[in-house]
Amino acid sequence: MPSIQNEIDSAIVLTSRPYSDGKRVVRVMSRTHGAIALWVNEGRGKNRRIAMWHAGALLELSGMNRKGSEGLIRFREARRTVVLDAVIRDPRRSAVVFFICEVIEKTMAEETPHPEVHDLMARTICEIESSTTLGWIHAAFLGQLIRLLGIAPVSPGNSDFTSLDLQSGDWKYEIGLEKESLEKSIADGFMAFLEPEAPVPTMWSIADRKRLVLGQVRYLQHQLGTVREIKSYAVLEAVFDNER
Repeated sequence: MPSIQNEIDSAIVLTSRPYSDGKRVVRVMSRTHGAIALWVNEGRGKNRRIAMWHAGALLELSGMNRKGSEGLIRFREARRTVVLDAVIRDPRRSAVVFFICEVIEKTMAEETPHPEVHDLMARTICEIESSTTLGWIHAAFLGQLIRLLGIAPVSPGNSDFTSLDLQSGDWKYEIGLEKESLEKSIADGFMAFLEPEAPVPTMWSIADRKRLVLGQVRYLQHQLGTVREIKSYAVLEAVFDNER
């Protein structure tokens, strides 16, 4: 593995798993290095700082270092740049953050820099912290992620296509397997959410939103060559079962 040495970098926690007493392995989305794994010594007793390492935590890391033969990255100091009180206390907000972090962890290649994806995550998490309406934030995030990664399907223009094939990204005149295609009405929403600040579809049902989000995730998995299940989505939908 290549050596890493950074004085200061921004990072967003994706997952955090205990390793041994007072230590844990934390995966983050670094602005400079992409998805990386940190070796965290969180301390013991009253000096323990486990609360800092929750999913979505926005951090500044200093003194990052890894010698070429090592796997995990060490650092000298970490501090929170934003305290996410509402995310921590509100199950609805934390469910959206967990979903976004899991999508990034399971779709982004290891140690491949995507500063624009890091910045999108940071903006979205801050929006989740402060917004009064949460039902469509994850759909907007996925749409922007697809656009930023340069994998969006081309616009169908004024043609009479009836579906979007999620595997190929092509527009079709027939509707394929439900899991692998989106019918035109949902596909139109898919395309709309590629644009910043897309308006929320006011006439859509909760089932329509679910169909869209599952389609967005499936499209990402196909285009990036990853098929790992996004387990937090079931929790997210349960939390938002009655919210548009």
